[in-house]
Amino acid sequence: MSEREYAKSIIDIIPEEQLSNVIEYMMNISDEEYDEEKFKLVSEHILNKYHKAFEELAK
Repeated sequence: MSEREYAKSIIDIIPEEQLSNVIEYMMNISDEEYDEEKFKLVSEHILNKYHKAFEELAK
């Protein structure tokens, strides 16, 4: 399992009501080397999780 897959699996088990706190924490970790990767992981997860809702909004 790659680090990316591991991180995604951790995000997947976070309860919905805590997800925004975890994402905020991850985005605030100051490590410029990984900022783009963190953003990509979090945004991909959100897009996948809320894909149907985004489709409905687009209608």
